[in-house]
Amino acid sequence: MKPIVTTWRITVCLMFLTLLVSPAMAQDAASTRTVGGVKSMEDRVRHLEQALGRGIEGGNWFERIQVEGVIEFEAAHTRTRFSDPAEADEEENDLDLATVELAMDAAISDHVDGHVLFKYEEDDLFVDEGFITLSGKDKYPVFLKAGRQYLPFGYFDSHFVTDPTTLVLGETNDGAVVAGYRFAGDMVEISAGLFNGAVDETGEDDMIDSGVAAVAFQPFESVMMGVSYTSNLISSDGFSEAVVTGTGTVTDMVGGWSAYLTVAFIERFTFVAEYAAALDSFKAGEIYDSADTRDRKPAAWNLELGFSVLENLDLAIGYGGSDDGGAEFLPEKQYGAVANWGIFDSTNLALEFLRAEFDDDAVETDTVTLQLAIEF
Repeated sequence: MKPIVTTWRITVCLMFLTLLVSPAMAQDAASTRTVGGVKSMEDRVRHLEQALGRGIEGGNWFERIQVEGVIEFEAAHTRTRFSDPAEADEEENDLDLATVELAMDAAISDHVDGHVLFKYEEDDLFVDEGFITLSGKDKYPVFLKAGRQYLPFGYFDSHFVTDPTTLVLGETNDGAVVAGYRFAGDMVEISAGLFNGAVDETGEDDMIDSGVAAVAFQPFESVMMGVSYTSNLISSDGFSEAVVTGTGTVTDMVGGWSAYLTVAFIERFTFVAEYAAALDSFKAGEIYDSADTRDRKPAAWNLELGFSVLENLDLAIGYGGSDDGGAEFLPEKQYGAVANWGIFDSTNLALEFLRAEFDDDAVETDTVTLQLAIEF
């Protein structure tokens, strides 16, 4: 029996409500979109820069702490179609609190800062980030971050609510030590770090034997590009779940690389391109399916073009996909469109449609997602 109130009806109701209450705000309040979309590495770096740039404002402890947060509510409808006529199509609706984040930054001294990010996701509450930053500020543009953090592999810039395929393949959150240096007027940043990794080689001890390195360039304010490397791609948050060996290990550690480019032009358009891939192949039966007879060398890409219609309304189209992404892990093709509407200050309403095609079109999904998000 289908639910009486479907996701589509909820979508229409919310859109109608925002049409009633937001036009005056949209025209008079110069509201800009600060929430909505995937949190890219740029967002994390910007947050770190803001925290490091605050300085010490007073002797009281509460004057040294800054608290920020995000709340995201999502309504989604998914239809799955199978090429095999023996399998019936499936439909699924869902309403849920998708994400809650609460970040606290503490300015300990002029060169020492602490950062903690608590996160609620998929009915779990956990510490997503927790690290100490030592920095030389403007005089010595170096920094060192020690603790649980998102490693500087990939960029993952996106207008969409749903994670791009590059993020699913490469985003890595782990305990690590990462050092970096900026030069050429902050146009170039290099960073490198060490971490243990969630997946080890078969028969090897659990050691700190994984590394990451990245170079980022910003030759102009509207252009961001870079490359990065990891010696342990399978230890990314999403990809590590694809290991199917009985021991949870792999025969040989496989590195990965990523390259990205984000360009804003004509004051209204933003182009996003990113590619991430393994540098070598995983042995047959180690990832996706233990009965697999082929070696796998996964790669993923994401292309997006965004258009700022109004100061508080962005539209974007995207196309992504993968090679050797498995039957269910990464889609061979993924494309769609999204609208991000800043209905109030720090309040975003996003409507997204995505089509994903898996495993030689054996499975195809259409997903409509409505997200209401606030940032404080």
